[in-house]
Amino acid sequence: MLKRKAAERLRAWKESRARRGLMVMGARQVGKTTTIREFARAHYDVVAEVNFFEDERAVETISGATSAKDLFLRITALSGKEVVAGRTLVFLDEIQECGDVLTWLKFLEESTDCDYVLSGSRLGLDAFDVRSLPVGSLETMEMFPLDFEEFCWADGIAEPVIDEARECFLGRRPIPAFVHDKLMDAFYRYVLVGGMPAATWAYAETNALPETRAAQEAIVDLYEYDISKYVIDKTESRQIRMVYESIPGQLNRANKRFKFTRLSKSARFANLETAFDWLESAGVALETIRVSDPSFPLGLTEDRSSFKLYMNDVGLLTSRLMREVDLDILNRKSSMNFGSIFENAVAQELRSQGFPLFYYQSTSVGEIDFLLQDASGDVSLCEVKSGKDYRRHSAMSNLLGTDNYRFKGAYVLCDGNLAQEGPITYAPIYLAGMLRLG
Repeated sequence: MLKRKAAERLRAWKESRARRGLMVMGARQVGKTTTIREFARAHYDVVAEVNFFEDERAVETISGATSAKDLFLRITALSGKEVVAGRTLVFLDEIQECGDVLTWLKFLEESTDCDYVLSGSRLGLDAFDVRSLPVGSLETMEMFPLDFEEFCWADGIAEPVIDEARECFLGRRPIPAFVHDKLMDAFYRYVLVGGMPAATWAYAETNALPETRAAQEAIVDLYEYDISKYVIDKTESRQIRMVYESIPGQLNRANKRFKFTRLSKSARFANLETAFDWLESAGVALETIRVSDPSFPLGLTEDRSSFKLYMNDVGLLTSRLMREVDLDILNRKSSMNFGSIFENAVAQELRSQGFPLFYYQSTSVGEIDFLLQDASGDVSLCEVKSGKDYRRHSAMSNLLGTDNYRFKGAYVLCDGNLAQEGPITYAPIYLAGMLRLG
């Protein structure tokens, strides 16, 4: 069983007694169903589950409901469970297959003494046939692949080790060498295994890479199947698959900005915008958009035609590369280009921590890999360095030396130990998920 942070969020929702349903969204295979089932078994006497993907009768049965009372009868018939008032969780899984159930949720909550959790793939609300969303009666949360800290739990690293690194980061002091070395070793394993639960579990059970890679390949195959299933237009479906399959090659360039001409000489953003939107909406790709002004609000100056496209899981990225790369990563070969791999891992960590993904680039300043905008509107700079010369960062120095801007923080993520030099924090790359604390 993998320990997930989402379980704490589920418990907090239950304890809030807000009488609102919870909708858990996320890309396929990130662990939504397993996490919800484990939570349900621990906190409820009865779990009435309906899976709209696995049960062919479920969509037809639910779509035929004429009232909330009738719908509840149909749910109990499908689940085969006898509901106990106040002690039952109704779990409706894969709801992207049956958007009608969302229409009834508010009335179900008002007429029954049950808790409701819904789960679905991030295939975008356009995939739902929803007449009206239950505004005010539905709380939402998003799940992602395991972040690095969750991977460490699965990898057998004691929590005090991670706690020590966190305390050092907050205090801006070097991390003890044995802790730093242990976590860097784990990070290099993480970029191979990634955070997809099936792959992480295969690694934890076998400690072998072939089984892990087989799990990752099955997930990529599933994503490509989803494209064929949910995108009716064959031309659009081919374009989406072409873009998705091109991501590793696009990232393996010095300039990681997505280049349309690598797809075909005639490719243009306007022709492929639907493909990028679908991949982002489905949660299988992470779009990082260029902004021309590194100040709040970042979205005000975004240029949607200029972006980087990362995979939603770094393990899926490395599984798409040539097999010789696995040994180079394990051996930390200096000739290996870790730039795209490190950046993908950081994008994944930042997104799971709630940061919108932006980067900055201008001809006069240069490029900043990520701009971090927190809930209060403060902006921080973040550069990712994979080489030993990580103290060379002309773009960051240029921006910090500009009187026009004030930044909350400036971080250089690298494989070195933690150090504070003036306004710049040099932090080990495995701390990317803790930048929200800075």
